[in-house]
Amino acid sequence: MQRLGTLAVVVNDFSDPYFAEVVSAASAAASQAGLLTMVCSSERDPEIELKNLAMLRQTRVAAVLFAGGSMADADHERRIGALAREIRSYGGSVVALAPRSERWPAEVCDNRGGAAMAAGHLLQLGHRYIATITGPCHVRSSVERDTGYRDVLSATRREWNRVIGDFTYDGGQRAAAELLATSTPFTAVLVANDAMAMGALAEFRRQGISVPGDVSVIGFGDVPAVRYLSPALTTVRIPAAEIAAAGVRRALEILRGQDGQPRVRVHPVELVVRESTAALPIPLLRGAVSVEKGQPAIVPR
Repeated sequence: MQRLGTLAVVVNDFSDPYFAEVVSAASAAASQAGLLTMVCSSERDPEIELKNLAMLRQTRVAAVLFAGGSMADADHERRIGALAREIRSYGGSVVALAPRSERWPAEVCDNRGGAAMAAGHLLQLGHRYIATITGPCHVRSSVERDTGYRDVLSATRREWNRVIGDFTYDGGQRAAAELLATSTPFTAVLVANDAMAMGALAEFRRQGISVPGDVSVIGFGDVPAVRYLSPALTTVRIPAAEIAAAGVRRALEILRGQDGQPRVRVHPVELVVRESTAALPIPLLRGAVSVEKGQPAIVPR
């Protein structure tokens, strides 16, 4: 029934700067509490996530923080839940830092509200032809953000392009290329995380599309790198460090038997407006038509 003085952070992707920020903040908070931090990456693969948790159980880790959302697969959730119960059975704690179907204590951001905020910002700027690049359909964080976009965009009574990405730089670049290969016009793109937004910016630049001159782009996360891009990225700021530190405190309270918080605590997000969004009318670089009076739009090749 003994446990080691270690805290594990399970992330979906080492290369994603959002998870790097979470790990850094969690490690600092764990160190102050006298815990050693371990980091495991699932590489967005459900089987790897299961293997990681099985090994953490065998090593008698004191606490596990799940920084990534669940995979929305019933069999996977059942198996993950069983391993988590074994960790709790020897006195360990499990805390989620992203939306999951398992009923664990959780410190999460307001994905749906943040996405609605981003979509509303584009409407206020005059955009009506808006595309979205969402994350994988089986990841709950992605589903919540997609729902937030729909909450606002459905009120425009227009169809919009929706391309599914994979939360990676390359995935964002591929998704932007897919948008530009369609015939549906758009003047702005909502992107479900900053990594994909950076990939989309690279593809627009490669194809000669000016941001925000031809198309406005909004990301999600506000990882440190996006403020140094050209143009600097407008995005929804997730308080990643705050959520990670709160997750560590929550795990320690559970270990001490003192957790009196609501099971799920939702941390507010905010829109950070930078250079990648602009109001209409906007100058058109090429390949555009007036689809509606006062509404120029990129018509992809």
